[in-house]
Amino acid sequence: MSAEEKTSGSSAFKLANVLLKVDDHLKAFPTMLYAAQGAVDYQESDGSLAFDRRIEFLSYFNGFSALKWRTYADIQDVILHLELVGDACDVELIGIPEGALDAKDAPAITEACDVSGVKKKVRPEQICAPRSVDASAAYHEVTLGCSTEGMIIIGFALVPHGVCAVRNAWWGADVDPDRIRDIRIAVATTTFKNEDYIIPNIEAVREQVLESDEPIARAFHMFVVDNGRTLDGPALSGNGVTVVPNANEGGAAGFARGMMEALESDEGFTHVLLMDDDVKVSPESFIRTFNLLSLATDEYEDAFINGGMLELEHPYKQFEDVARVRYDGIYERLKGDLCMDTREDVAVNELIDVEVPNAYGAWWYSCIPLARVRECGLPLPLFVRCDDVEFGMRARPEYMTMNGICVWHAAFSQKFRGAVDCYQYIRNYMIMNAIHGLANEPLFMARATRTLQLYLRSMAYETAELMIEGLEDYLKGPEWLANASGEELFKRNNAKAEKLLPLDEALAQAAAEHPELSEGLLTFVPDPAMVSDEKPPHVLLRLARTIPYDKHLLPDSFLRNEPATAYYGGYTIFCPDQVGTRVLVACDRDCASAHVRLMDRERWRALHKRWDEACAEHRRRGADVAKAYQQALSHLSSKEYWHEHLGLED
Repeated sequence: MSAEEKTSGSSAFKLANVLLKVDDHLKAFPTMLYAAQGAVDYQESDGSLAFDRRIEFLSYFNGFSALKWRTYADIQDVILHLELVGDACDVELIGIPEGALDAKDAPAITEACDVSGVKKKVRPEQICAPRSVDASAAYHEVTLGCSTEGMIIIGFALVPHGVCAVRNAWWGADVDPDRIRDIRIAVATTTFKNEDYIIPNIEAVREQVLESDEPIARAFHMFVVDNGRTLDGPALSGNGVTVVPNANEGGAAGFARGMMEALESDEGFTHVLLMDDDVKVSPESFIRTFNLLSLATDEYEDAFINGGMLELEHPYKQFEDVARVRYDGIYERLKGDLCMDTREDVAVNELIDVEVPNAYGAWWYSCIPLARVRECGLPLPLFVRCDDVEFGMRARPEYMTMNGICVWHAAFSQKFRGAVDCYQYIRNYMIMNAIHGLANEPLFMARATRTLQLYLRSMAYETAELMIEGLEDYLKGPEWLANASGEELFKRNNAKAEKLLPLDEALAQAAAEHPELSEGLLTFVPDPAMVSDEKPPHVLLRLARTIPYDKHLLPDSFLRNEPATAYYGGYTIFCPDQVGTRVLVACDRDCASAHVRLMDRERWRALHKRWDEACAEHRRRGADVAKAYQQALSHLSSKEYWHEHLGLED
């Protein structure tokens, strides 16, 4: 493959900008943008990056996704545009070919990785001979081109003969104007009293997208659905942003309202991009989404684009982009943890196939053609949890993913909430499965029963009760769901959930209420290993947890009053210290907050009985309840229903 210099003023279509500024949350991980062998200096005034030694741009944000662009948009040849100044410099086009890695080299889905788990290491290959660029006292354009054939990702390296600076760098392609689609994107982001995230996101979108010279600036609108009604709508609205006050009926209602705003607008939107409020987003993700949609082939015209979720706590680590629903009812990521500060993970991320049956994309960043919304309807009134899964099962789309299209979100392992992870999960999952019949329901119920037993074994009575109420409310059917107040239900369930207090305060309160336990509680020191999620427990401990024991069945003489550590998120890893005690200190991951659990045999028996009765009712009426949800789908996902449910005027 040969590199050929293009003339200045080429009519190339820009595909992706090369990011030169390392944002504050990525300061410790600059290799997500570039790998520099020497010092670099970014100048805000002109957006330039100065360097004095070799610097490579073969990274998550700046490597060109050759395989994906070839697959989704039939881009066979790519153009690199640079503006350089300073001493002479060599420009190298480098890349990783398809044969260098295989999707099987990726870490296992179940493997937790804080460093690259890719089994094979690679070195980039030169695609062509380096291009020598003469020294210059003023910025001048340099444009190179090459074929994408056989490449996973393509990047470039700059090798200065002194001190140089680069700015206005981007990847593009020569495209027939007739094949460029007319795309207009409406962003729908739902927020509830989360100003610390949503206001900076609005400001970033306005500054870097709406006020930019990119084509997307004329075809983009941000609808901020304010479920908390705490934003200053008039002050924040205008110039491509609209704040929409909304009833607090959860994320599903917020996204439904955002979809309706897009559908009812006279701006001719073609897509709605659903995005959580509690995320940090790079505006470049919007730009790449728009450009990809503009050039997508007919085969991918109706595909959804799902952005990757990277962890706020570990900004280099990708948790998920697309997942699927398994036959046994488990949600399963299609990729294991990938570390986007390494070129191997960046390449493997592009190789793993996301076009699989029963796939869904979470709504932290999901771009959906409005034609599919018109065809399939709006989200169901599920408040939170499983609304995105159900919509994915209903729409059955193909998914597109790509390096550099992403958000950062808090890791889910840090956010257990009984009202969501138990009540909402079981109720909404069963509604979804009643409608679409994806999983084996008896197997799902067997798993749910086992989960409940583990909760009760760990004396997590509040958590178990929320799970039971999820099943009970599911059995009330679609008419109950249609008229239920999601806000009131959520408040009720949050009030029932375990309350964490600072560790010392939780121990002191329990000791005051139970003086007979005070000696053990006031001297208790939690064991961090019992709440860690960094590695799975030993296989012998996992096998021991399957033994059908329950301390509630033991006589008092077999039980101790000395407290043991447990994880507050329901059941925990098995430990002998947890077996024979009537006191558990349920801690968060940092052991900074806790809830003290005390054995209550009467409540344990009552909860078991309640679950057994709900399961018996499910066996008797389950088929009729499922049929009712199927028949109610078109109504519960209609604009008419949502207008009434949200109290909107005609």
